[in-house]
Amino acid sequence: MPLLTKAVAESFKKPAATGSGNYLNPRDITEASGKVRLTLLGDDSANGYVVWGTAANDPSKRVKLTFANEPTRDEVITRADESNVVVEPDVKIGKFMGFAVWNYNDEAVQYFEMTQRSLIDPMIEALSDEEIEAEPHLFDFVISATGTGMDKRYSVIPMPGKRRQEKVDKQIDAAFTKVLDSGFDISVAASGGDVWKGTSF
Repeated sequence: MPLLTKAVAESFKKPAATGSGNYLNPRDITEASGKVRLTLLGDDSANGYVVWGTAANDPSKRVKLTFANEPTRDEVITRADESNVVVEPDVKIGKFMGFAVWNYNDEAVQYFEMTQRSLIDPMIEALSDEEIEAEPHLFDFVISATGTGMDKRYSVIPMPGKRRQEKVDKQIDAAFTKVLDSGFDISVAASGGDVWKGTSF
């Protein structure tokens, strides 16, 4: 009898974390949902600044305002007014980083945007590694989370990618090419645009 049978291993598995349609949101990755495995797509990433406010006509609805460069308070207020968004006078201006990814759990191309330092810092560290930096598409990232709320922390583990297998690489490349042909453009994320349509704010 093997040390760990497949049946026993399966009985202890958590349901796999998945994204919401075209987006993989960090809040969807929880201790209960388990790990998500992804690979980065394309040659570009998105980065910029983000401010959160509420819809003027619905205070329960949070609204994100995105900027390519660090905005002044006046620029935040102007954008908020243009977008019919209410922001607090002392609202925090955060940084974000985004990637086009292949989510193996969903078997889909998604846009993954993060503001959490416990995600951004290990991603930057991994992508700064000489071997990964040279060929990032040959590596996968397994992301998991522990805790909730302000105590939530993420773990990012780089590992040899499944795209080293020709069949897997072809599947992912075909899916990403289809998305690009449909108008996907990650460069518009920094200005608050729709990456899926490639339209600016």
